[in-house]
Amino acid sequence: MNERARPTVRRAWALTYPLLIAGLTQIVVNVVDTAMLARLSTDALSAFALAAPVYLVALIVVRGWATAVQVQVAQRHGAGRPDEVAATVRAGLAVSVGAGVAVGVLLYATAAPVLALLGAPDGLIAPGAAYLRVMAFAMPFAAVSFTLQGACAGIGATRVSMYTALLVNVVNLPLGLLLIFRAGLGVTGAALATLAATAAGSCYVAVYSRTHLPQYGKTADQAVGVTGRLWRIGWPEMSTSGIGYLNEALLAGFAARMGTHDLAAYRIVDNLILVIFTFLGSAAAAVMILAGQELGRGNAEGATAWHRTGLRLMLIMVAVPSALALALGRPLISLVTDDPQVIDRAWTATPLALLSLAPFVVAMSHAALLRAAGDTRAVMFASVTSDYLLLIPLGWLLGVHAGLGLPGIYLAWIAFGLLYVALLQARYRRRFAGTADTSPAPAAAPADG
Repeated sequence: MNERARPTVRRAWALTYPLLIAGLTQIVVNVVDTAMLARLSTDALSAFALAAPVYLVALIVVRGWATAVQVQVAQRHGAGRPDEVAATVRAGLAVSVGAGVAVGVLLYATAAPVLALLGAPDGLIAPGAAYLRVMAFAMPFAAVSFTLQGACAGIGATRVSMYTALLVNVVNLPLGLLLIFRAGLGVTGAALATLAATAAGSCYVAVYSRTHLPQYGKTADQAVGVTGRLWRIGWPEMSTSGIGYLNEALLAGFAARMGTHDLAAYRIVDNLILVIFTFLGSAAAAVMILAGQELGRGNAEGATAWHRTGLRLMLIMVAVPSALALALGRPLISLVTDDPQVIDRAWTATPLALLSLAPFVVAMSHAALLRAAGDTRAVMFASVTSDYLLLIPLGWLLGVHAGLGLPGIYLAWIAFGLLYVALLQARYRRRFAGTADTSPAPAAAPADG
């Protein structure tokens, strides 16, 4: 491997930081909406708190598909096959938009029944359903945005994700203020602002893609094969994300059983972990792109070199914000709430919560390489197995039954992380360790098992 192509933390960081800024900016959208609706009324905030996660679950389909597009584009870009990149983007975009429309129709039709099923009080169903019905129209725009961002990331153009996320915030904040307060639309105004911001972001990334992605492709018959490969990568990603959302709801339910103070503390600590996990996930995405490009060239040795480089970057991405959280955690928690019981319980759980991220440094570096090879089934198997062998049963036994509270839940997360690492390590060794010539052929479908 020549010096110019040698994997370095600096080169990985160049792809990581735009994804990091995009991820943090997306969190800001939710925080801004939460803050504006909190100032409006408690009922408005509660309706948003119930409805917003339902919309996020609906996005699982397009997010999983976008990951599949990113993996396939990275491999074909690395192989120097722009016609196959174009075919992948075209097929991926067609299916994701179709799925976005279908999910949007379903979301619109079932908004009120879903909220009722979740136990929403009668007074919150109407505003919550109105939010979801507006957001149903955002699904096709989100499908376009995520798919094209994934395609651009696959060729190494990750800055478009950063610019798109910043544009979404620039549109969402002033429009939200206008519609929520000045127009008096409340929760519906927040949804309309987010819809407009999502549409603006999708238009921007579509224009960007016209000048940065190849614009010619294969025949329709060949495109069918592309769609099949995307599906084999995408459905495990969708399943993993969906089960992850379900598990978050279960763990929140465990915290609720411990008491109101524990639930509030869990939400605060969980948000802190989400921010740090965004650092880690951004680095993992960059490694997946770079390793995928090397695998497209038929260079498994180069892919594993990026895996090792990514491991160092991910360690930095977890260690630095975790150290800051330990140094500033209690004062930051005090800014969120002035309830001393919530502060004490959140601060007591914080060290274990941060420690639970340590196994993910290794696990996500392995997962990034496996995803780069299209082996999303292995990642799904490791995640789901660890979920239901350790995380959920231990979370219940330690947190609720044994009375350890939130520390019990984060002990369960540590156990989950260790098993997750072990399972991914076994798959990594089977596919990559000591095998410099086992990368998939650039034009071949990725391995499924």
